[in-house]
Amino acid sequence: MGLFDALFNSDERLADRREKVRQEYLKTGSDAAFYEMNRLDNKIIDRMNKKYMKEHPDSKPRHREHGWYLPNDDD
Repeated sequence: MGLFDALFNSDERLADRREKVRQEYLKTGSDAAFYEMNRLDNKIIDRMNKKYMKEHPDSKPRHREHGWYLPNDDD
């Protein structure tokens, strides 16, 4: 467990921190805030993926043969 995990041990605190960084980015437009926001986004997505895999251990990825806008009758 890294320092980052210890600081943001709950999803709510992580989301609150991301919102503060987002507000800072909107005010200043700084690159540091942008990169911090991306880092927090990656952490949030990682946690969401881990939760999903824990709840659905046998899930299979969705596969479309030739594109995004095909009908769903191939299952």
